[in-house]
Amino acid sequence: MIKPFFVGLAGGSGSGKTTLAKSLHSHLGSDQTSIFCLDWYYHDICKQPKLDDGSINFDHPSALDQYLLINHLQQLKKGRNVNAPIYNFATHHRSKLTRKIANRPTIFIEGLHTLVLSEVRRILDLKIFIDLSDDIRFIRRLLRDKSERKRSLQTVINQYLATTRPMYIEWVLPSRRFADVVLSAENSVSEMKRIVLSQIQATSKAGN
Repeated sequence: MIKPFFVGLAGGSGSGKTTLAKSLHSHLGSDQTSIFCLDWYYHDICKQPKLDDGSINFDHPSALDQYLLINHLQQLKKGRNVNAPIYNFATHHRSKLTRKIANRPTIFIEGLHTLVLSEVRRILDLKIFIDLSDDIRFIRRLLRDKSERKRSLQTVINQYLATTRPMYIEWVLPSRRFADVVLSAENSVSEMKRIVLSQIQATSKAGN
C-alpha cells in the first residue's frame, strides 16, 4: 500500500495554483503523482446557499461538498483510489461521470480553501501558499472565466466585487499563516516548481 505524501497548494483565484500543480505533475510523472482539486467538489447550484439578493457565494467554504471531499482525501490517505466528481462550471452542476484519482506517492491538493479547511490541513504533509497581487489575479480570472467558463465581462466583475474579493480577504488570505512555504507568483513557474520540489525532498527526509 502506498502511503502518499500530501502537498497543499493554496492562494487566491488566479494565483496559479492549478498551473503549478500541473507543472509539478508533469515533471514528476503520472506514475508518481496525482492532482486533487477542491473545485471538483462544489455543490450543485440547487444545493448552494443563497445570499439575500438571491445570488450564490461560490467563494465561501460552504459552497463545497466538504463531507465528500474529506471522505475522498481520507480514502487516498489509506492508500485507496477514489472516483472524484466532475463539475461543469458553465451549468454549475455535477456530471454523472466521475474521474479516477489514483493513489500515488505524492498527491497535490489545490484550491482556494486548501489551507482554510482544518480537516484538509491535518492531512497535508507540506502546506504552500501562492501570493500574487490582486490586479494580476483579477485579470487572470477574467480571461479564464470568459474563455473556459463562458461568462460575460459584467458577470465576472460582479462576482469578483460581490464575493470573490471579500471572501479572499475573509477566508483565503488569513489561511496564509498556516503555510510552511509562501511562494511569490511574480516568479516563474519553473522557479516555484524548483522551490516546491526542494521542500518536498527536505520534508520527506525529515519525516523518515
